[in-house]
Amino acid sequence: MLQRLKQRIADMRTIKALCEGAERHANTMGETEPGPEHFLLAALDLPDGLARRAFATAGADPSRLRAGITSAHGAALAAVGADPGLVAGEAPVSPKKGVYGSKGSMEAVMRALADWPREAGEALTGAHVAAVVASGPQGTAARALKAIGTDAAVLAAAARAEIASASRHAA
Repeated sequence: MLQRLKQRIADMRTIKALCEGAERHANTMGETEPGPEHFLLAALDLPDGLARRAFATAGADPSRLRAGITSAHGAALAAVGADPGLVAGEAPVSPKKGVYGSKGSMEAVMRALADWPREAGEALTGAHVAAVVASGPQGTAARALKAIGTDAAVLAAAARAEIASASRHAA
């Protein structure tokens, strides 16, 4: 029981780091609320390094993800007849005050992370986030991965393999 409590506390720290990192990435990109794409960027920043390893295994360059997000936003603007150049001119915004807020699409990500069938003692990692976000069939994250030439299914599989490997080494 003590081990389970310790794991939940560790998971809460990871979620806090992800939320703060996602918000920082969103604000830097001119958005007030983070979405799954910003959570994926935050997962790449986690010290466990598993999201980065999943990207490498999938043959993807994580340093291109931010540009992929910008490209996806520009393409979405162009699709509705707006100037895609508006994205490039976005200035960073200050973090919101008060209760943490995110885009509605984050609810599905958080629910999937909470429902992940983790084994006892399996830590929540950046690879979990990469697997969940890459499994999303639509949205900015899916379009960003496509924009950088990354097969989302391959990334999700690589992330799951990293999770399995980390679990074996932790046991």
